[in-house]
Amino acid sequence: MCEVLSEYRSFVNYLEQLKGLPEEFWLQPIKEEKWSTGEIIAHIKAWDIFVWDERFAYFVGRSNLPPKKVDVEEINRNAANEARSGISKNQLINEVIECRLVLSKKLEELPNEIWEEKIQMENSTITLCEYIKGMVEHDHHHKIQIDKFLISKGFELNGQIV
Repeated sequence: MCEVLSEYRSFVNYLEQLKGLPEEFWLQPIKEEKWSTGEIIAHIKAWDIFVWDERFAYFVGRSNLPPKKVDVEEINRNAANEARSGISKNQLINEVIECRLVLSKKLEELPNEIWEEKIQMENSTITLCEYIKGMVEHDHHHKIQIDKFLISKGFELNGQIV
């Protein structure tokens, strides 16, 4: 099995830490013209759901992805709107955690050969392992953004400056 699965699942630990984030920072943009921490977390949930709904079956079925245009902006806009919809910080974080754990469990149950089988995606081929590695990198990118924001506010997660 691909070793990135544990990294993918471990993002849950970071999400748990974010439950300690003061409410005043949750919907505050991390920089001018950027999303807030809440919007970023909703964005991560939206892409986990997208992977489950729109990508997972192709890897499991070992079939090429049909040429279908993904409306990235719409997915991101809907995620940002969810974060600002009045949903509580902990409810949203819990939903993202649940989504990540369910998807991780499904991925863990897959036979090893599915992790390394290449499927056609647009103009290139990709394995499930490579795809999940890209999601881990995506998580890491957003974690760095949030951490820099928190450092700028002098905020510490679990008694440590992030």
